[in-house]
Amino acid sequence: MTLGIRLDGRTALITGGGSGLGLAVAEALHAQGAAVAILGRTKAKLESAAEQIAAGGDSPVLTVVADVNEDDAVTDAVRQVHAWQGRLDIVVNSAAPLLAVSALAEADEAVVSDALDAKTVGYLRVARAALPLIEKEGTGRIINIAGMAAHVLVPNIGVAAAVNAAVVALTSYLAAEAAPQGVLVNAISPGMTLTQVWKDRHAATAEAKGITPEQVRDGMVENLGIRLGRWARPEEIAAAALYLASDLATYVTGQTLQVDGGLGKSVI
Repeated sequence: MTLGIRLDGRTALITGGGSGLGLAVAEALHAQGAAVAILGRTKAKLESAAEQIAAGGDSPVLTVVADVNEDDAVTDAVRQVHAWQGRLDIVVNSAAPLLAVSALAEADEAVVSDALDAKTVGYLRVARAALPLIEKEGTGRIINIAGMAAHVLVPNIGVAAAVNAAVVALTSYLAAEAAPQGVLVNAISPGMTLTQVWKDRHAATAEAKGITPEQVRDGMVENLGIRLGRWARPEEIAAAALYLASDLATYVTGQTLQVDGGLGKSVI
């Protein structure tokens, strides 16, 4: 058996595919031949993203407007994607809200509950809808985007830590349950990644402090002790998703791949 990175003939669904990491993952999978469906809540954003994705290859691109907080909408969206190409091979859960920044002990309970529902339970909704339809002949994949907050203590992001830790646990249990069907379930925990959301935050902080956005980023790198000395590019996280989606990862399941530039420093 020849193992490779190409995804020709396969269909991928990426939630949150209209921007950020979801868009980067969609571009990476599409560039390797996958037919890509991107799901999100805003039609205009999805259409703009679809044009960007389509420019990178010849495979088709589909936009699906749906909210991962709504069971019926998720079920209908997954069925639509499956019917589009007559198959569904890869599901990437990337849709997530902006999570609150505060001490965990001071976080409003509703904020925590809403964050868990929007990300962790949202991922479960999508996975649950996809599993009956996803290919069982060796190409079935579910990839969940978690976050390094699940593994590393960073001040004032306890809500994100709790949510992402739940995603890691969800991934492990889904992997065990899907293994008899030959479906692989894994997660990625990105480190500090320079998406547009973070660029906007850096610009705002820089303006308030009278420094440059680059100085803001460099200060965070130093304070967090990121060993590679820089932020990740979205395409570097997407490359990890491409690996997990491909035939190079046929013996990998139940794992959380930490793509963090050396932010995490566990000995084992």
